Amino acid sequence: MPAASSSRSHHGLRGIDLADTVVVTLGARAATPADDHRALAQLVARLAGVGVASVSLQQRCPHCGAADHGALRVHLVGQPDATATATVRVSLARAGGRLALAVTAAGPVGIDVESVAALGRAPVDDVLLSPAEAQALAGRDPRAATADLAVLWTAKEAVLKAAGVGLRVDPRELTVTLDPAGVAAVAGSPGQPTLADWPAAPFPVRNVHLVSVPAPVGSVATVAVVCAERPRLLVMPVGAR
Repeated sequence: MPAASSSRSHHGLRGIDLADTVVVTLGARAATPADDHRALAQLVARLAGVGVASVSLQQRCPHCGAADHGALRVHLVGQPDATATATVRVSLARAGGRLALAVTAAGPVGIDVESVAALGRAPVDDVLLSPAEAQALAGRDPRAATADLAVLWTAKEAVLKAAGVGLRVDPRELTVTLDPAGVAAVAGSPGQPTLADWPAAPFPVRNVHLVSVPAPVGSVATVAVVCAERPRLLVMPVGAR
């Protein structure tokens, strides 16, 4: 069920209301991180209906103060009604040659994209799985278990990004369940993720909405949005007008 609109609408490209929609693009990673940030700024500009020169992406780690990592924040420069999009939230993820971008005004957002094959080659079980997740995957076929691991990894990364803490929090503290009924896909595909438990969560677990994003074969992408009701997902091609 889509989220209810906030008191201020966030209409931009094609009348998209970012107050109840999370917009995601998946594409090729640029040559430099600065170019990836530029692609995100261009997406925000299109959605907000402003010139790209008005979009400033600011990044600063709350722990060390560095400006080359930490959550990205949007600031609109020189806009007469800048408060109209002051609550726009963004997230960016890279994996191999892929780039994932997410933009919404529904609430804090995080996105992650990963290669299933790359995760299959990495011994992530011991650093990723909660006891409940390890038990759930114990009887799975190895190939299916690898796909499940990719979903669990991207789901936890997305949640931790939305929380603004990243991997400073042990992913094993979070428990994510997979619901096969939530995916209208080929048999054996991983299920739709749900955050079942996180004792130290900085927000109510029930307000964390995890959405599987359609991704190219061999990749998995998940976006997390923290809001009262589940937001709509709109996947746009990179550079769509």
